[in-house]
Amino acid sequence: MPDKSTLLLSLRPKITTSATSGFAENFQNLTLRPILKLQNGLLIRIFKQYIHQRKNTFYKLGEPDQLTFITHSVKQDQKFQQFLKGIIIGHFTDEEFDQFTIHEQEISKRLSNLLEQRLISNLSEFKSLV
Repeated sequence: MPDKSTLLLSLRPKITTSATSGFAENFQNLTLRPILKLQNGLLIRIFKQYIHQRKNTFYKLGEPDQLTFITHSVKQDQKFQQFLKGIIIGHFTDEEFDQFTIHEQEISKRLSNLLEQRLISNLSEFKSLV
């Protein structure tokens, strides 16, 4: 039977990226991006629930304010940010988690930016509930 790391890695979609020299950028491209792509549907559902918990005010906003709402939610709402981060970290291999703990500040910043970009790129998914 394959070990946990092999199973986790086998679930991830393959993403083609250009070679990079920095550790954090490599981690972003080889670990974070594939996990975010794998979890895209769940992230959309979670954000829809987040909107619902805030009395659907998101749907009353114009697009520029919706983008601000997403950015604020991911970067300023610490509880929500930690929840999203946990969903992604839960898909790390043990080795990736060890690397994450060593470079947590830089990787967390990249993860926050990627989460924001992913939700913004799915803006049309959130408008479907109006």
